[in-house]
Amino acid sequence: MKKKRVICAMSGGVDSSVAAAFLKKRGYDVIGIFMKLWAEDTGQKKENICCSREASTAARKVCQKLDIPFYIVNFAEEFKKAVVDYYIKEYEEGRTPNPCVICNRDIKGQILMKKALEIGGDFLATGHYVRIIKKGNRYHLLQSVDKIKDQTYFLWTLTQKNLAKMLFPVGSFTKLQVREMAQKWHLPTAERKESQGICFIPDRDVSGFLNRYAKKLTKKGAICDINNKKIGIHNGLINYTIGQRERLGLGGPKSYYVVELKVEENILIVGDEKDLYKKKLLATDLNWINKPSKNIGARIRYGHPIEECKITKIDRGKTTVTFQKSQRAVTPGQSIVFYNQEEMLGGGFIAKNT
Repeated sequence: MKKKRVICAMSGGVDSSVAAAFLKKRGYDVIGIFMKLWAEDTGQKKENICCSREASTAARKVCQKLDIPFYIVNFAEEFKKAVVDYYIKEYEEGRTPNPCVICNRDIKGQILMKKALEIGGDFLATGHYVRIIKKGNRYHLLQSVDKIKDQTYFLWTLTQKNLAKMLFPVGSFTKLQVREMAQKWHLPTAERKESQGICFIPDRDVSGFLNRYAKKLTKKGAICDINNKKIGIHNGLINYTIGQRERLGLGGPKSYYVVELKVEENILIVGDEKDLYKKKLLATDLNWINKPSKNIGARIRYGHPIEECKITKIDRGKTTVTFQKSQRAVTPGQSIVFYNQEEMLGGGFIAKNT
């Protein structure tokens, strides 16, 4: 019987390395594929973290160790258009985006998936910490065994069509177990550190990046308290997000937090920490992997606890979400992701808090 072929997305990290090794040991015909993504050309050596020379070299060495083919695909143009331009535009509209969500939807879920199928793949595998099971004719996405590393929050845009062709081998293990497997199998990436931050902003200077590329919300304007009293000057709304406390330029002993960005008036509203708490939000662009149940919870950012909530009738991809407890710093542009216990059901984008 012909082996099932799996195209494994290789990042040069330990998770995707173990995913590839695990699949080969399970009898799959594995091919490693490394994505070359967009990196800012500033005249300095600023490589995209996810596709640096170091990362590609590490991925290649793993594939050599496993004796599997290794290919590099250049998705720089597609990544710039789908992810980077989206990221800049969202900030220009006064929202705080999560580029990983869009990358998983448009790059991995569509462009890379298409490439995987074109080269004869039966499945696309990644090193995400999630689990997938099939019940009847439907696929269900579950939180990983390692709840700290769980990445279901970033995958709410996937569809049943995606899941039918995807494998997530490391989701059934803890990070410690993944490291131990890498060491046991003598993989070159066994001790490689994890990359953190936004991959196309390697120096982590988000403000600097936005001020180089954004064309809106860069002008100075008034900082007002929640009673609309002017108390300072901001450096352009592009530099602020809900819940921010640092770099506000407000003197005195009192701590202020960003509560709202009034884009039309170019005003930054600040207040006390208690002013950050909201019970309701409007979610848009909803995607349901499986239908919501009566007992539903949601998280409003990565790493945030899943909190009980209720959703109103869904209309044209929109719904109002009401939490049982007030949530801190509900931020437009971020994702709200819905759960029924361990299962991630779907999600949407936060349009506004109310």
